[in-house]
Amino acid sequence: MKTNRPRCPVCNQPAKKNGTTSKGTTRWRCTHCDASFTRDTQPTATHAATFRTFIDWATTTKSLTHLAADTGTSISTLRRRFTWCWYIQVPHTPDPYRVHDQIFIDGTYLAGGCLLIAATATHVIDWHWCRHETTTAYTKLLTGIAAPILVTTDGGQGAQSAIKTRWPTTKIQRCLVHVQRVVRRHTTSRPRTPAGQTLYRLALKLTRIRDLDQAAAWTTRLHDFGTVYHDYLNEKTTSDPRTTPGGRNWAWTHERLRKAHNSLLTVYRRGHLFNYLTVAQNLTTSGDANPPALKPTTNTLEGGTNAMIKTLARAHRGLTAEHQRTVIDWWLYLHTQVPDDPVKIAGDQGWGQVALTKAQDLLAADNQTPSEDGRPAIYDTAIDSTYQHSMGVQKGWLGQ
Repeated sequence: MKTNRPRCPVCNQPAKKNGTTSKGTTRWRCTHCDASFTRDTQPTATHAATFRTFIDWATTTKSLTHLAADTGTSISTLRRRFTWCWYIQVPHTPDPYRVHDQIFIDGTYLAGGCLLIAATATHVIDWHWCRHETTTAYTKLLTGIAAPILVTTDGGQGAQSAIKTRWPTTKIQRCLVHVQRVVRRHTTSRPRTPAGQTLYRLALKLTRIRDLDQAAAWTTRLHDFGTVYHDYLNEKTTSDPRTTPGGRNWAWTHERLRKAHNSLLTVYRRGHLFNYLTVAQNLTTSGDANPPALKPTTNTLEGGTNAMIKTLARAHRGLTAEHQRTVIDWWLYLHTQVPDDPVKIAGDQGWGQVALTKAQDLLAADNQTPSEDGRPAIYDTAIDSTYQHSMGVQKGWLGQ
């Protein structure tokens, strides 16, 4: 008659009885890896309830103190119960065939690193953790996402290079709020000269443009500014060659104003200012009965997703970088378009045992002996006698 013997949660091999605990619960020991465990009478229900509590804490601003009070347990008990929950892998499932009208991409810095996010106006598409906003990092973010019609970005060079490589047919829309910030950084919000005041007011009008006629009028004013203040912008002042680029004996008198003006000219010449208007018009003339309302800024992403992520990071401050990334990953996944039930995901992964088994297999693979250079194992129960003799270690030195 076949006995009801559980399998090891680590290696999935048969186990045998190994006495009882102080409460009288049968203790089991694996015949393969010697792991000791007790058998939960309702493992699925217990683990599901634990993971549901974990998700409720991780994706909200609830503290462990309030959660412990709500569940009638202590903080240490909750932390012990959540141990296996950190092993559940958060899925990344962007749809490579879904073409979006507009995608917003941006990066934000946290204790866990730099987080790059791709999202629409309503939901998160995908995300990627990295060190800095580089071309390589943005390329990994965009990989697996279908090229949209329009992508709005803050203007970072890494993002623009990745877009041109991965999405060569996609139009780029520079965030107009970031364009205004660049101008304000050079002119300040209260410029003293008439030229600075004129240019700053011109930059502020960018976010008020609603159609192509207004865009054309704004472009005309930008060219008029360059014509009227041409001589003023080109004024030079004698300077010490040791303090100027290239050892010149002169410097631009109004250098900061020139930088502000050139920043607007550069974005305009690249064609990144009014693509949200031209793309919307093309969709309308192509027969789209309900053309999308394309946006010229990344405020939807920064004010919604990024702001909530930073709030979540502050609420759970004190976590390690790895755990902070896990918490934020779960929040982002639950704000994708069609997320699966986290409890089902945890159950499919064996309540953390799948990831734990993989980690143990990797550790065992790294611990193979002998090493190519003759070193002992990374982790072992004794010193390799062969390695001892090769290093000239005598038995007497080790107390043998």
